[in-house]
Amino acid sequence: MEARENESGEIDPRLRRLAAIVTLVWASFVILDIVAYLHGRRSSATIYLKGFASFSCAFIAFYAWFIQGKRPRDLLRWAGFFLAFLGDIAVLLNTYRIYSEPVVFAIGGYLFIPALLLISVRNADFFKFLRKDGKVDGKALAFALCFYLPFIALLIVLGKSLSEVGLLGLGIAYGLCLVTVLWTGWAAARNNIHGRRRSRLIAIGATLVFVMELVGLIYNLHIKGLEDIAFFATWILYVPGMLLMAIA
Repeated sequence: MEARENESGEIDPRLRRLAAIVTLVWASFVILDIVAYLHGRRSSATIYLKGFASFSCAFIAFYAWFIQGKRPRDLLRWAGFFLAFLGDIAVLLNTYRIYSEPVVFAIGGYLFIPALLLISVRNADFFKFLRKDGKVDGKALAFALCFYLPFIALLIVLGKSLSEVGLLGLGIAYGLCLVTVLWTGWAAARNNIHGRRRSRLIAIGATLVFVMELVGLIYNLHIKGLEDIAFFATWILYVPGMLLMAIA
């Protein structure tokens, strides 16, 4: 059974139906956010839709673990998504000015650190691909450097700006975890860890989440002219990215 699953990588129809619901919720808050932006304001109603979408992704991750053999790696994914949901709530409360305190935003950021690590371990299936014939695979390590070296360069460029807004420490820790998600997502596709189709979905999802954080950086650094667009663009990218990793 495991071999056939890894070879085909098909998505369970029950998960696809749940994903369709989340997609409708995503489309709803995207439309509301765009309309609000065109009218020069922000839609306060979308906080509930975004919170529901985040919760739904966590539920899908749990349901996938429940119906697909209750494997330890999928339990890690669910734990990661649950922490991500808690982090989303904290970030939403802060960005929508319901409880706008730096500590609330920090709590959201720090919750994402273990969340991203747990999701990464699951995507990489405990990093078994790093060993080949009982030895560390040099090509696999070189592939990882392709992700971490650009991050270090970006950190050097943006380090001063992050320090000025008090986000340098969190940015380093969070950035490393985020790059790990991106690397393990593409490593899953490169090594066909979860089957061809599911591994590709994981890679696409990880990429969307990574790009979302780059857009979110624009918002957190308060770059004039782009801050308002980044405010809702982050969730436009975030929900599809998380949803793909939840169902795959």
